[in-house]
Amino acid sequence: MTEWTKDKEKKILWKYRFTLTLRIVRVLAAIGLLYWAYTIILFISYDQSEKADKNYFSIAQAINWTQNGYLVKNEPFSHAEITPFLSQKLSLPLVRTIGKKEVQIGSVDVTKRLIAPFSSKSIAYSETSAQSGFSFFLPEDPRTGKKLTLKVDPAVWSTLEKVHEGTVADFAFSTDRYYKPEDLLTVLSNYDVDVLWMPLYAGEVKEIKDVSYSVAGGTYFTVDGLGMTRARETDDYTSYRELGLHPDGIKENEKIMLANMEHLLKSENKTYLENVLGLRFLQERQDYLKKNGFRVYGAVVTGPVKELLKLRELKTIQSAEVGEFAYWNWTGE
Repeated sequence: MTEWTKDKEKKILWKYRFTLTLRIVRVLAAIGLLYWAYTIILFISYDQSEKADKNYFSIAQAINWTQNGYLVKNEPFSHAEITPFLSQKLSLPLVRTIGKKEVQIGSVDVTKRLIAPFSSKSIAYSETSAQSGFSFFLPEDPRTGKKLTLKVDPAVWSTLEKVHEGTVADFAFSTDRYYKPEDLLTVLSNYDVDVLWMPLYAGEVKEIKDVSYSVAGGTYFTVDGLGMTRARETDDYTSYRELGLHPDGIKENEKIMLANMEHLLKSENKTYLENVLGLRFLQERQDYLKKNGFRVYGAVVTGPVKELLKLRELKTIQSAEVGEFAYWNWTGE
């Protein structure tokens, strides 16, 4: 019989601990290797899939429709990644068009999680003035049909008069009546300006009652709604052809906008659409536009200050705002 000693006990315990530690290390190494392989496969699969492009498209539509005059750019500075927990993180530059130049004024960051309510969106502005954007006023009270009127602040025109004519700017105005998009674009075609965005009435306040709006002086409405901008038609998210706001192509623009609304309604979760992308009542607005057609009540334009001053002759303008100025970057016809 072998005599049991303290030394033998220590050797057995040390051997047991060493074996146990080795097994734990092997298990952790195996888990680490599997995790590494999982993340590599996940990242490669995500990079080769259309998920990032699909998300870019949805975010671009939402921002371009709701941020009056601002646009997000998909290429070449957008960024997308997926986390091991399958959250998709996307970042796109936000630009403002002043004259013929697009200036980055911030970024749009979206985290799209598997559980839609935990998704989030944030817009970081590099310019304080860009945060407020422009305001637009309806030409009538949707609830009563009563005509609403508002005079343009004379300071708007005097500001443009004081600026050197070798300057460009962006400019926004509301109209005293609704226009068919092609009619307002035809009016503006007489001026050397580019139309960037037009506020669109889609049944807010009357048919769609639970929307954000404000009343100034008891009469003037600004509506939390959508606007018309560049239209991008896509089937596979790889085409970046865009159709601007021009009289001869506006009907195609309308068709593309309705089709893109339909695409978002079918492809995105309702909670994500409303709470993250800010597209509340998108179905109701699409239904209204299909039934009643497109009507706009203003525009965001850009061009030389001398051309913006000429807009003063348009009696239909009932409010106006000057945006940002930039040095001459215009090409005349």
